[in-house]
Amino acid sequence: MGATATVVVNSFIPYYERTGDWPALAWWIHDHLPYSSLYFFPKLAAFNIQWHENPVRRIDSYVKPRGCLTKPGMDNHAGDHGEFYRGMLGELWVV
Repeated sequence: MGATATVVVNSFIPYYERTGDWPALAWWIHDHLPYSSLYFFPKLAAFNIQWHENPVRRIDSYVKPRGCLTKPGMDNHAGDHGEFYRGMLGELWVV
């Protein structure tokens, strides 16, 4: 059993349009949410997020750099990826 949703994070759009840094959001999701797969699209940094009872934990994109950002077995799959989204968080969640 699984589910899929297409998501646009409105507060992320200005950052994405200025930087093109969709991987920042992808890595944040990877480190914080129980997803199965993510697929990013160029328009509005929209992405499909899929949940499954047997999650794959794979991120792909139609946005440059296209292809697979991470999947099980890749060197970059495990661990903390905070270095990739720290700047994004500083801009999106200003206190």
